[in-house]
Amino acid sequence: MTNEEPLPKKVRLSEADFKVMARDELILRWKQYEAYVQALEGKYTDLNSNDVTGLRESEEKQKQQQQESARRENILEMRLATKEQEMQECTTQIQYLKQVQQPSVAQLRSTMVDPAINLLFLKMKVNWNRLQTNWNKPRMN
Repeated sequence: MTNEEPLPKKVRLSEADFKVMARDELILRWKQYEAYVQALEGKYTDLNSNDVTGLRESEEKQKQQQQESARRENILEMRLATKEQEMQECTTQIQYLKQVQQPSVAQLRSTMVDPAINLLFLKMKVNWNRLQTNWNKPRMN
């Protein structure tokens, strides 16, 4: 049934019509009723097939969108994991560099105990004191 064809009229019969009408007229009305029912069924089938087709198309689109979203989510999760790993490595490296910069107590003790370094510090102290006195002499005069 195409959209241009008009829908047949609905046939209504009461019990009185069944008693009064002739057989031929009842058969004619029955055929009209059958045509009406067939037209409604055809229209329902057309609408239903259009709905099913539309639903299938929208379902396919949704599946594609879901797959695309899942793929993007996986990519972002991988990037996030990589960034977290890089941050962890940077944190470890920073901690190591801080540790290297601060000499340990054992290193400081060995420096103080080493006679050669102690002698070096004493010479530096003497030179410093001498330079300070030489620097201050012209100022006092």
